[in-house]
Amino acid sequence: MWAITELSLRRMREYSFYILVLVGMAVCMLSDAADPITGQVSQGSLFAYALSGEAVDIPSITVGTSVAMLFCILISVFYSASEIPSDIANGLIMVILSKPAGRLQYLLGKYIATMLMSFTVFILIEITLIVANRFFGLGATQYTFRVICRQFVPSLMLIPLITMTIAFSTIGGSMGAMLFTTIYSLFSFAVGFIPLTVALFPEGMFPGMGVIMGFVHYMFPNFLYYFQDSISGPLLLASLLFYTLAISYIFMFLTMIRLKRMDLSVSA
Repeated sequence: MWAITELSLRRMREYSFYILVLVGMAVCMLSDAADPITGQVSQGSLFAYALSGEAVDIPSITVGTSVAMLFCILISVFYSASEIPSDIANGLIMVILSKPAGRLQYLLGKYIATMLMSFTVFILIEITLIVANRFFGLGATQYTFRVICRQFVPSLMLIPLITMTIAFSTIGGSMGAMLFTTIYSLFSFAVGFIPLTVALFPEGMFPGMGVIMGFVHYMFPNFLYYFQDSISGPLLLASLLFYTLAISYIFMFLTMIRLKRMDLSVSA
């Protein structure tokens, strides 16, 4: 498993990858000069209410971190969507599976490699933002210890996102996985607003609608949880981590079933 992880991480040694990360750092530093996200959104909007939740004293997510998240999402989706289909197309997966490594070890190796790469990029960008703020005065937000800890909560979203993209890649290939992940993620964001939308209607206006919409709501990952200000304290953070791992396990289990049934000897 670790040999597969190391083999996949060799992409990080390419010069194009380093240039991409440097560009991402520069863009994040420039964007970090803007006000925090919560300060830019009108508190009367549905979107602001979904993010703010209960009124708690918690630092805001900076614009630099938001751009870093978008950057890491693009990288993680691209690599997790292309890893397995690429190995199947060039026959590398059959070479790997001919060694003392099963399909589960192969899948875990690919998953860990993509996770390490994505979180490494995110951490490097965050370190750059902190150094630029502390020593050069760049950025609209002062990076205290509480602020720094707050910036790492949204990055947990990468865990289920990578898992679902890998799952989709075993069904629709590289391009299909990118398309499915984009549509599924956008739909999941929209579904995250269902409880707030239902609450806007008068009680009893649509009998049974709350139950139906609530069922649909919990059938999809709610990515808004990772950005809400109300997610604070050890208990809620532990619950969010458990929620993240549970979603990832479900997609990983489905991927393993799919991978066991695939004819890996057929190359594209």
